[in-house]
Amino acid sequence: MQVKNQQKTVNTKEKLDIICRLEKGERIVDMCCNVRLAHGFTRTVHDNDDGIKETDESVTKMFVCATELPQSFWNELYQKLWM
Repeated sequence: MQVKNQQKTVNTKEKLDIICRLEKGERIVDMCCNVRLAHGFTRTVHDNDDGIKETDESVTKMFVCATELPQSFWNELYQKLWM
């Protein structure tokens, strides 16, 4: 029987770090050894870098918009949830 490898989840911050390192000129092979990720996964992140960056920007915009809401909005929202 062959033992399956445990899959590792990688968040957006780590993916952006991979993209940044690749843009600085680090080779994929070297980075795979340092970050301990599969070569195929790193190549996929590199191929999908535009989509990952767009996702990060949209999430950041949503978070910034949510933090700019007045406190009264959050109080009303919590009151509705707990009543």
